[in-house]
Amino acid sequence: MTIEFIKKTGKIKNIDNLLYLIQLYTDETISIEIKREIVSSIGRQNDLDIIYDFIKNNVFKKNYMEVIYQMYRTTLYKSSDKRFKLLAQDICVYYDNEVLYKMTKYYNYKKNKIKSTLVNKLSKPLLLCGDNKKSLKKLDKETINLIFTSPPYYNAREYSDYSSYKGYLNEMKKTLMECYRVLETGRFIIINISPVITKRPGREFESTRYPIHFDFHKILEEAGFYFVDEIIWIKPEPSVPNRIGGFIQTKKPLAYKPNCITESLLVYRKTSNFLLDENIKKYQNMSLDITDNDIERSNCWYITPKSNKDHPAVFPEQLCEKVLTYYSYPGDVVLDPFAGSGTLGKVSIMMNRTPVLCEQNNKYIDQINKENKYDIR
Repeated sequence: MTIEFIKKTGKIKNIDNLLYLIQLYTDETISIEIKREIVSSIGRQNDLDIIYDFIKNNVFKKNYMEVIYQMYRTTLYKSSDKRFKLLAQDICVYYDNEVLYKMTKYYNYKKNKIKSTLVNKLSKPLLLCGDNKKSLKKLDKETINLIFTSPPYYNAREYSDYSSYKGYLNEMKKTLMECYRVLETGRFIIINISPVITKRPGREFESTRYPIHFDFHKILEEAGFYFVDEIIWIKPEPSVPNRIGGFIQTKKPLAYKPNCITESLLVYRKTSNFLLDENIKKYQNMSLDITDNDIERSNCWYITPKSNKDHPAVFPEQLCEKVLTYYSYPGDVVLDPFAGSGTLGKVSIMMNRTPVLCEQNNKYIDQINKENKYDIR
């Protein structure tokens, strides 16, 4: 028995095929993939009474959730019949499952879809000065197509000094909530972040290493984004601080501290009730003019960091180029709410994107505006 056989059987809609599919479902030796397809094919049949009884009698029994999802899918698409609508509600209450809730949102969006209105895109580079939690309010909602940034790492630099880690995360969350407001529904926010270690207050005290990239997941979700991918930025080992030297000398277990050659690019999407296809089709037939050999195939990107005498932590241009290539289209508006020296803005202009940068340090504001002419607000 194959999936193709089940599909062909399901396409023929008659009582004999429906009963045959229900009989196949009771076979405990079939694979989960086959059982899932059987349920899907049952849902495409026409006899609502038999289909309803089948789902009601089986959906609350112990089974793989992949099978339950197919039963629930049928209740959604047949919800014009009140029995299925009520059964769908009972299923949601019984399982309290996040995928079922998401299926409901997608179905309701598709059923009640309202044609979206076009937002007037910014056409000139824009520099927003001051605290980004305030300056981002100068933007209309959903005017940004991509956000790529590297927030200040907790107490790792003079410009990122906070009284507590909890306070730091709260401030970051406030910025992310503004980012959510200005980002187009369904588009991506990408955060470059890594763990950070603070200096020891004294020789007798332990230093603290903060898992910022893990904690950002929570505040990104609370701001309205959901996880898509993690890309690992891998640096040449000589370019990072040496932590392994002491262990190499002593060889004492428990004292092992590896050299940290990676940073994370956290890829999240603004919560939406539709598939990514809805965003893509706005660009008609636009696609990448790039060879297969030039495409990054894994989530590990090997890129040498960049140094800058005017800023202690700058984006490598190559990193910006890759993010802009894979997560935006020419003509898109790209935001960096923690612009620093403005590398993303510079690369965006070169790649025919319109940058919006936020910065509160006057030194960096002057530097950004010196390299490229920005409208300043």
